[in-house]
Order: sequence, then structure tokens, then C-alpha cells
Amino acid sequence: MRLSYKDIENIAVKSFAGFMTMPVSEKDVRHIQIETYATHRLRLRIEYTRLSDDGITLGITTYTDTEIELRRYLRKEIIQVSKDTALIDERLAKPKMWGEHDRELNRRRFTIAHECAHQILYRMEPDERRAELDLRYSSRVMSLRELKSLDDWREWQANALAAALLMPRKHLDLLLGNRKLLIFGKRMNKPDKLFLMNMCNRLGVSPTALTLRLKQLGLAVMLPADAFFDPADIECDSDEFSIRGIGGMAHAG
Repeated sequence: MRLSYKDIENIAVKSFAGFMTMPVSEKDVRHIQIETYATHRLRLRIEYTRLSDDGITLGITTYTDTEIELRRYLRKEIIQVSKDTALIDERLAKPKMWGEHDRELNRRRFTIAHECAHQILYRMEPDERRAELDLRYSSRVMSLRELKSLDDWREWQANALAAALLMPRKHLDLLLGNRKLLIFGKRMNKPDKLFLMNMCNRLGVSPTALTLRLKQLGLAVMLPADAFFDPADIECDSDEFSIRGIGGMAHAG
């Protein structure tokens, strides 16, 4: 089953029907309670355990009672896992040190959303297709791969659906209003960057995840890197203020 972005958006909207009340104004936008959604709507069991020694694998979700082979604690280990379980790496359970709380929390939320997405997509398959796929579980590995195989497409779709679950289009529209953020290559000016960080805090996601989502929905304006300007970049040099803007530097004295 290969889905378009439009298909994935529709799935995300329908999956929340009856689970939560969508906000009607900007002030109502809050974090999606993804763990509650996983356990109450999808009936998943969330368990934290070490999934690998190198920290590459962050999440695994099971579709049936199965055995999973893990390489951890410097040895190979086979564990029994019940169906409809989301195994999350224990390193995402708590921040490792001061200052990492938000980043680790965002990674945990996206990992759980990703495993939820795998479950949703699997349950949409007809029974005969499930048997044909013969899937026991899906393991999320942090790696960049070309989307060639069926497994690659499953990962792409799961990531896209996870983003739609954590950052619903309606939430983004309410937060942005009529505004579109400007992205110059990989840079943003200070006002837009502050606005983006505020949105991240409201939604409980990383800047990378939110930026990708805004690009995908056309809610960010992509501009060439050499067109970068920052209206907030004002420097004080002696008795003069130099203001950087489009076309170089203008001096006001």
C-alpha cells in the first residue's frame, strides 16, 4: 500500500475522530498526547528497554506475539514480545543530563508517533495482504536510505504519518495565522526562527521535524541562500547603527 501525502493527511484526521477535540483558536493549541493516543486509541502497550548498544534502534512495534533478536549488553539476546507492543529504547525514557530534556522528550514523542503510524498502516491492510506480508514486527532504525524497497516506503509513510499525528494541519494553521516562514537555504532570520521555536514548544516537536512538515505543506517559503536577510540584525558600531538588509549594508547616521 503506497499512499500520497493527501491520503496520509486524511488518515491522521480520521484517526483523531472521537479521541480529541480539535482547537478552535490559537490559544487552544497544545501538545498531542501521543502516549495516551497510543495506549487508549490504538490499545498499544508501551515498554521501555534497551534495544541496542549503539543507540541506533529507537523503537520497535509488534503486530503479533513474536520473538525479537536484539544485540545489546555486548551479546545477542532473544526476547518474547506480545502483539501490539511498542518497545521504546530506554535512553529516551529520561533525559541524560541537564539541558537535554526537551530534545529527548521530542525524540521520544516522535518515536512513539512513528510506531503508532506503523500500527495504523498495518491495520489498514486487508487480512489477505497481512498474511502475504508476513510481518511480525517493524523496527525503526535511525538511518538515511533511498526509498526503493517496500520496507523503505513503509518507513517513509510511517514518518509522514507520525508528523501528521504530532503536527496536525489545523494546529499549524492556527499557530501561523496568515504568516509563512521564510527559509533561505538552511537559514532563517531571527524573527522567523523565534516564531518557529515557539511553535516547537507549543507542539512538542523538534525544529527539524517542524521545518520538514512546514515545507511539505507549503507553509514555508523556500528562498535561495544568497537572498538571506535579517531585519533584526542591527549592529552598533561607534556612534552609528549599521542595519543589514536586502542589497547589503545601509548606514544611518
